[in-house]
Amino acid sequence: MYRALYRKWRPQKFEDVVGQKAVVTALKNQVATGRIGHAYLFTGVRGTGKTTCAKIFAKAVNCLEPHEGDPCDACEICKGIDNGSILDVVEMDAASNNGVDDVRDIRDETAYTPSICKYKVYIIDEVHMLSMPAFNALLKTLEEPPSHVIFILATTEIQKVPATILSRCQRYDFTRIRPEDIAERVAQIAAAEHLNLTPGAAALVARLADGALRDALSILDTCAGVSDTIDEEVVRRMAGVTDKSYLFRISDAVAAGDGGAALAELAALRQQSVDVKRLAEELVSHYRNLMLAGLPNGKSLLSGISPEEETLYLEKSAQVPQAEAIRAIRTIGGAMEKMARGNNHRIELELALFSLTQAPAPIAAPAAAPAVSAPKPFSAAPQAVKPFAAAPQAAVPAPRASAETLVFSEAAKAPAPQPLTEKAQPDALESGPTEEVPPPDDGDAPVSAKEALPWENQPDAPAELPAEALSDEPAAAPTEKTTETLSDEPAAAPTEKTTETLSDEPADAPTAASAAVPAQPGQPAYEADPKLNMPRRTAEAGTQAFPAWPEVIKALEARDMMLYTTLRKSKAYYDGKRVLIDGGKMFRDFIRVNRDSQRLLKKIIAEVTGIACAIGPYEPQANNAPAAANAEQSLEILQQHGLDIVVKDSENGRH
Repeated sequence: MYRALYRKWRPQKFEDVVGQKAVVTALKNQVATGRIGHAYLFTGVRGTGKTTCAKIFAKAVNCLEPHEGDPCDACEICKGIDNGSILDVVEMDAASNNGVDDVRDIRDETAYTPSICKYKVYIIDEVHMLSMPAFNALLKTLEEPPSHVIFILATTEIQKVPATILSRCQRYDFTRIRPEDIAERVAQIAAAEHLNLTPGAAALVARLADGALRDALSILDTCAGVSDTIDEEVVRRMAGVTDKSYLFRISDAVAAGDGGAALAELAALRQQSVDVKRLAEELVSHYRNLMLAGLPNGKSLLSGISPEEETLYLEKSAQVPQAEAIRAIRTIGGAMEKMARGNNHRIELELALFSLTQAPAPIAAPAAAPAVSAPKPFSAAPQAVKPFAAAPQAAVPAPRASAETLVFSEAAKAPAPQPLTEKAQPDALESGPTEEVPPPDDGDAPVSAKEALPWENQPDAPAELPAEALSDEPAAAPTEKTTETLSDEPAAAPTEKTTETLSDEPADAPTAASAAVPAQPGQPAYEADPKLNMPRRTAEAGTQAFPAWPEVIKALEARDMMLYTTLRKSKAYYDGKRVLIDGGKMFRDFIRVNRDSQRLLKKIIAEVTGIACAIGPYEPQANNAPAAANAEQSLEILQQHGLDIVVKDSENGRH
């Protein structure tokens, strides 16, 4: 029976392997020194010698008389492995035996020692075809097999092999064989087979093989069936190398911008039953060759073409710029992607060719970004439009100069990285004095009187109330800087900073703004934040319900829905000096830290009642009455013991 040339001339020793010198040397050294691993992984493209080296290695490790790592091919074991009579070397095709049961059979067989050989060798070809359960079943056996078992895995798609398998194997990469080596090997085999192979035909076979020696021997075997004399014409005819002139005609029409000629050539090819998708693939390869031919020393990069086509590519590359070749590859590649989605193949390729005949649209240069001047630190700058500011803000007098202000002013005089433009500087001067930015601290950020609060754009806010009447606390004296704290007691003396409290306690002196606000008709006129003489957050006897609280809640509904939901069932009391809100512990914790909600409540109370009142949580003292009774009893007991008791009213100075 006739045997194919690639089977008949399969290498039987490592020295016969072509183009894989590094891999062959490593395997021979392992056999010669006895440093044999338990698992190997051979990877590379088709026809490069993976399965051949695996069979040679299986013979070498079991050979009775190895010679420098090569099998002798004369002992009974080498002959038995070659003819398949020895069952200790098992070759399995993972493409057809890819289930977990097949791997379990191998795992069960590894428990038995080899019958004749020293090692039982399992060659698993196309191992990437195994299923994931099969890989998992192979893991443990592959990691710690018995000492008499060797695994050799071969694959053409190494990326599909799990990393857990890769880490347990010695990996060897088989590279493509050079055309010169393939041509030399093909010439040797042709001479041994008594074939008259011309050097040009051998070179053409090597180019068409594209690095795979098995493909080259298959082409030679096909040509040998026609004639014993094999030249380039026979190789071109038998290998199916057709005239590629239509590719050059299409590319010439595209380069000339003649869309009609390009589409006419496509129509003629389709009339000859040429597959449009296959034609698109050939055009991509054609433009790739044009791009490579235009590179310095690009001739060596061309493969799989005849010498005549190589000369033609080198000539045409000067007429097709590389940028146009790249654009053509991307355009036709995009058309192929659309073809894969089921679109009309002919239309997609026609659109791609016609778009290539049109000049590419010029890419507009990005507009230069306008120069933005860097703001100077702590210097006056145009104020940005603040959100929610619906009405013009009241003018605020400029603060007096202080030591801290002077420090900031000196910092403002420092040169900035980029000065303000001439147009921006007058705007900055006209904007008036701006707020000073104090250094950050642990407390809340200061809020200036000029800032618009989120509720100040409501249309129902009374326009006749001055800004001082709607502030959180009336100021005791003109100040230089306003900050917010949660201070429990008012300042003992006027300072440079006005302390804004969650205020149960107003400033020491009433202001003219609070006195100037008239009481609304039909509403009681309460004193605006008088000085407190009782412990804060404690309701004393005589506290009465705050009659305007329902109106405050109704006004709050349109301003802050969350706060309204929290307080809609709450109660409020008025002790003549403060509005005490009974909203529960959650509200008490919330209002102590939320300054915006404090201001909103005070603002609405001022709008409803006509005065600015302090607010605070309602926390009744349960044991207030018993404590007072015990104090009076104690004083009587002391008087009975002869002690002089003097009761002094600290506020009025009376005894």
